[in-house]
Amino acid sequence: MKKRLLPMSILLVSLLLGLCACGNGNGAAAGGQDSPAPQEATADAQEPETAVKEEETIENEEPAQGNTEQESAVAGTDAAAVTQAAAGDTAAAADTASAEAAESSAPVSNALAVYFSRVGNTDFPADVDADSSASIRVDENGLMGNAGQIAAWIAEEAGCETMEILTEDAYPVNYNETVDQAKQEQNAGFRPMLKADEKAVEDYDTIYLVFPNWWGDLPMSVYSFLDSHDLSGKTVNVFVTHEGSSFSGTVGTIRELEPDAEVLEGLAVQGASVTDEEQNIRQWVIDHKN
Repeated sequence: MKKRLLPMSILLVSLLLGLCACGNGNGAAAGGQDSPAPQEATADAQEPETAVKEEETIENEEPAQGNTEQESAVAGTDAAAVTQAAAGDTAAAADTASAEAAESSAPVSNALAVYFSRVGNTDFPADVDADSSASIRVDENGLMGNAGQIAAWIAEEAGCETMEILTEDAYPVNYNETVDQAKQEQNAGFRPMLKADEKAVEDYDTIYLVFPNWWGDLPMSVYSFLDSHDLSGKTVNVFVTHEGSSFSGTVGTIRELEPDAEVLEGLAVQGASVTDEEQNIRQWVIDHKN
């Protein structure tokens, strides 16, 4: 009986040892499978953190980029404003320069002082004796006739330019010979040929017409001037120099030749008294400016 029990006891112990060994194997296997789980969990936990950090970095950089763009835009706007202001200043300076240039090249007023004189139409020698004729004078500005002097004073007060009526052929230097030729031209109704005008007479609204009274009439060169210009719609202010005949019929003659112009009687100045009449001439122009 004891012999049978001993093998069964050994068998039971062996069975129990086998079961323990199996249990330890399963536990080790189970432990081996569970150990990566914490690592995976740790990896999962790190991935969101890394993503969050990356997102934060991007979010933090985006405002920085936005600020840079705004600053660049502001800087660009400032630069554009400076450039525009500089361009504006340059344009304004150019406009001012253009306006000044235009002003310097244009007549000061829309008037023109036109005159006929022996001076300019006579080849006087350099040593001409002004005392030999009351119609010419010599001063620091050179040789000047009475009509030219009156025209110069008119131009100063009217703020306008002057233009001399010039003939193709010169008149004699000797005064008496000039007087004789003027009478011959008048008797023949001769119109002397004129040189081209220095100004476009038609462009002016007011004409100051200055000339000497020759034989109680216009010099025939002034007839030539009036024949070649239509002064319709213009104001013609007449000034004459004389030695006692005043205007004679000159104003009426001009009105007949220029019926559509407003012809006004200016001043008749005696040749020997031209210098004394300067203030009266200037004052007349001031009083009758348009």
